[in-house]
Amino acid sequence: MEVRASDLRRAAMDLLARREHSSQEMITKLKRRFRQRLEGDDLCHTVVDELIADGLLSDDRYAASMARQLVNRGCGPKKLAFELRQKGCDPVSAVGAAFPDGIDWFALAEEVYERKFGEKPFPSDWDSKQKDRAKRGRFMASRGFSPSHFMHLLEATPDEMDAQDL
Repeated sequence: MEVRASDLRRAAMDLLARREHSSQEMITKLKRRFRQRLEGDDLCHTVVDELIADGLLSDDRYAASMARQLVNRGCGPKKLAFELRQKGCDPVSAVGAAFPDGIDWFALAEEVYERKFGEKPFPSDWDSKQKDRAKRGRFMASRGFSPSHFMHLLEATPDEMDAQDL
């Protein structure tokens, strides 16, 4: 049974109903779904071009959606740029489209830090405290934040300093 353009379009619309997709991602998924019955890539490209022309598929909208999703997950600027490049998006334009007023990376770093570590105090002895600080720093760095975004969070709080003086 031969694949028709309407079959491909219906499958593409089903995928777009769930979330935004890039044009390359859509072509890959359509090829994978119809690989046994698909003669060549031309029909997939034609259907994707029609979806773009109809405004149903947009690489810019996809990039902005991905940027919002990654920031909401707590990704810092380095990880955000890496993930967007992996998806074939320009990080600068994606972040600009998703967040026209910019992103306060320091506030986001504090939010991520609080979500992970909350009110959990540092250990009282020096060696354990240094290990815990290093662990927290590695976590924040793995999220893609620069040390300037989170180092102030790893310092002793005034309450902890008062407790050490006693």
